[in-house]
Amino acid sequence: MANFFYKVNDIDYEVEVIYKRIKNVHYRFKDNKFVVSCNRWTTKHFIIRGLDQYAEKLIKASVKESPISDKFIYLFGYKYDLSYPGRITISNYPEIIYNSLDELKKKLKEIFTKIITERVRYYESLMNLPSYKVGVREMKSRYGSNSRYTKHLNFAFSLIHYSTPIIDSVVVHELAHILVYDHSKKFYDVVYKYCPNYDAYRKMLIKGIYHD
Repeated sequence: MANFFYKVNDIDYEVEVIYKRIKNVHYRFKDNKFVVSCNRWTTKHFIIRGLDQYAEKLIKASVKESPISDKFIYLFGYKYDLSYPGRITISNYPEIIYNSLDELKKKLKEIFTKIITERVRYYESLMNLPSYKVGVREMKSRYGSNSRYTKHLNFAFSLIHYSTPIIDSVVVHELAHILVYDHSKKFYDVVYKYCPNYDAYRKMLIKGIYHD
């Protein structure tokens, strides 16, 4: 069956059909198109019936709430109102006073660097690992990186929007690479040992669910 188009609210979306040795039909919405996994005997009519039922829900579920706007920002899983000039108080840290979004981001980056470093030191001790340098920077395609050559961990500044357990899942992931460099079963055995709910937190991270 060739790919085809399906209309939702007057917008044509591509439908990619992937054949697998499965009994049921699975629907996803990814990269602005529908991806349907099914067996070779599934008809186009049957797929369209499923799209009639699930298409709008799939599109809606794929839309992430932005972690920041002109009026609010998510910090460590909690939603804060924004105003300019303004002030924000994060637990255990001095009040942040700012006049612009750029000034706020600069101060938040300083605080987040301290917090993520504290989380790394905690898990380094728990996992009996050597101490690595810790940095925070903008990342578009990943949430963390581990350079065993320079002994340096980098974390995405965007993690500041998520709750601490979700942030910790990324910390554990990167630290686990000190012990196992690839993503083998042995690697995930280490991850699950120190973060049993890793899979759930990973899904929340990808879906933009900021609080666990």
